[in-house]
Amino acid sequence: MVTRAWLTPSGEGTAKHMVRGHRAVLRVADVAVEAWADGREECLAEAVQALVECCVRVGDAVPDACVMFALVEESDEALLVAVLDEVIRQIEANGRVTVDVSVDERTVATRGQVEVRLATVPVEAVERVATAPAAVAVHGVRFGCMDGVWRARLQLDL
Repeated sequence: MVTRAWLTPSGEGTAKHMVRGHRAVLRVADVAVEAWADGREECLAEAVQALVECCVRVGDAVPDACVMFALVEESDEALLVAVLDEVIRQIEANGRVTVDVSVDERTVATRGQVEVRLATVPVEAVERVATAPAAVAVHGVRFGCMDGVWRARLQLDL
């Protein structure tokens, strides 16, 4: 379980509270994941990191490849599930572990499109500590902004 929060100075000498972190709690048949951050993309990155830390210790592994894909944005929850599903697929099908994620929003015609980049390392470059989650449990997924902080809450099936 990892929890982080810190203060960052803003431009004029005052401190702006930046909140960013995640936690994962292993249960009998699943893992409960919570992530939070000031922005949507940062919260998504925290959720990815929580998933990855459930099964590996990344250490100081340096990414050597990127996986890029685009999604038509249906909802925040659908985006979260799609990205986490791809992170799981990369581990299972390609033997690649995500160590960084970036999201770029674009407007295509009248619909929003999100481009996602997963920076990855081979599974051999990290220390495995558990079996990777099998899937994101789609029931009960929450991802949205509340009181100025983005929050994600979901379960990963083992």
